[in-house]
Amino acid sequence: MITLGISGGLVYLSVGLLLNPQAVPNCPEIFVPMSSASLRVYCGQLAASKQTLKDLVSALSLVKDVAPNDPTRSFVDSNVQRWSLAILRLAEASYQSGNYDEAVNAAKKVPDHVPAYKIVAKRIGQWEETWNKGVALDRKTRELLNSSKWVNAYSVAVKLTHLNNHYWATTKYQELADLVQIAKADSAKLDEAHQLVKSTNVKTLLKAVEMAGKIDSKSFAHTEAQTIVSTAAKQMLKLARAKFDQNDWTGALEIANQTPESAEIKTELQDLISLSQAQSHAKNGSIAELETAISLVQSVKTNSPMYGRSQQFLSNWQLEIQDLASLQRARSVAATGNIKDLQVAINEAQHIPTSNPRGKEAAQTVTEWRKQIETVQDTPYLRAADTLAANNTVAGVQSAIAQLSQIRPGRALYPQAQQKIQQWTAEIQRAEDGPILEQAESLASSGDLNAAANMAQRIGSGRSMSAQAQERVRDWQAQLQAATNLAAAQKLASSGTPESLLGAIQAAARVPQSSSLRAQARLEMDNWSGQMLEVAQSIATSDLRRAIAIAKVIPANTTSYSSAQSFIQQWQQQLNPRSEPRQGNVEGNNGLPN
Repeated sequence: MITLGISGGLVYLSVGLLLNPQAVPNCPEIFVPMSSASLRVYCGQLAASKQTLKDLVSALSLVKDVAPNDPTRSFVDSNVQRWSLAILRLAEASYQSGNYDEAVNAAKKVPDHVPAYKIVAKRIGQWEETWNKGVALDRKTRELLNSSKWVNAYSVAVKLTHLNNHYWATTKYQELADLVQIAKADSAKLDEAHQLVKSTNVKTLLKAVEMAGKIDSKSFAHTEAQTIVSTAAKQMLKLARAKFDQNDWTGALEIANQTPESAEIKTELQDLISLSQAQSHAKNGSIAELETAISLVQSVKTNSPMYGRSQQFLSNWQLEIQDLASLQRARSVAATGNIKDLQVAINEAQHIPTSNPRGKEAAQTVTEWRKQIETVQDTPYLRAADTLAANNTVAGVQSAIAQLSQIRPGRALYPQAQQKIQQWTAEIQRAEDGPILEQAESLASSGDLNAAANMAQRIGSGRSMSAQAQERVRDWQAQLQAATNLAAAQKLASSGTPESLLGAIQAAARVPQSSSLRAQARLEMDNWSGQMLEVAQSIATSDLRRAIAIAKVIPANTTSYSSAQSFIQQWQQQLNPRSEPRQGNVEGNNGLPN
């Protein structure tokens, strides 16, 4: 009866409101504590009809203070249960669409006194468990992607499809699957870069870096790409260090400037660039450039691998600046060319130790100044010597040589002085030895070669005409030997025996081709070979074998050789009429030159 009464009242109220629109209550502006339960229910139903979380919560708020003994209480409770279930449906929809926190917050709006509240706690627990599984699978998939384990990552991502959540099973799964495919494709693009990064060629390493740089930073293969870049950077740093250690500052700087700034080598790379730039400045050698180099190396920190080298350079350059200052002072003093000032400059420069960076330069400069002093001191000797030698007399030249002999070995003008001494000494020797050689030539022309050779040998070795005299002596001695050989041959041939004639031919053959007696020796050899053939012919009438033996030793370089060969054939046929005639061969028996 109460329910019918309330329903009737609400119907009456509704009909009245419909018939009298001006009587419709303004629900947003009602004052709840002073409003009737039926009005609150009406406004609650009106709000709940919009089926939004905010309006459903507002509807629950309107009726939450209806007294338990109010006639409308049971009607209120049925609406509260229905509105609570509507909130749970909205929360479930939010959860399924991926709005986990929003869904939980919505579910917690359900009042704890309605039967639907029992569902809330269970539902939130299920959501939390499923959501945590999704988060864990997502995290694991991404970890595997970061490790470039594409197959494993995809296997884990597939498990999302088994979750009782539309967001994880579809949206998140597809997102991760796409990431796996993209990362896998990007990784395949890096296969060539993996091979290139093993090279020790700068261009090849830069190509690997270029290929790795094309991988999008959002790709999970980006980590792999960065590893390639880091490896290439380390390799390039190693190459730059090698150039640096070889004192090739320009080469080191060129490589270092192209090296990617990997976090692992950033400090060392920057320090290497600073040191290479510093060396480029320092090699110019001026104090200003050295100070610039020092400022660059001072930026190298104590924990840098390059710190030790930087301190070594710093120390050397500081010393070099000191040395340069000393050299500049010394050069300024020496600029006058005065011997006293040069001595002062030498003393200043000698304070620079040879072990210092500019020690070698200082020593060379000191040597130059000493030569300059020696030149000033010894030039008068050269001038005096030239004046004395100008009269072209032996006495004057000897005096000039005496002047130059005062210039000691090791002094700046010593080589020049010695050259002049050698020149003037040769002139004196030619003046002294020329008449001797002329007299020797005169003796040779008269046919007294022995006297000529003895005269020429009076010119001692080491003198300017010694080589010329010795050459003439050798020529005359050869002529004497040729005459001796020819005389000995003639004497030997005088006995007229085949053996003596052969010996005479051999002795005459030793007369040189260049000798004036060679033609006479040639005639004698031909004459003696003819005599040998005549002896053989005369013996042939009684002893063919003896005749053949004599004819065989007639030398091939004589005019009788051909005739001797013909007689040998005839005599052999006479000895052996049935055998074929044999050509005699005596070329290897006479031992004579052609």
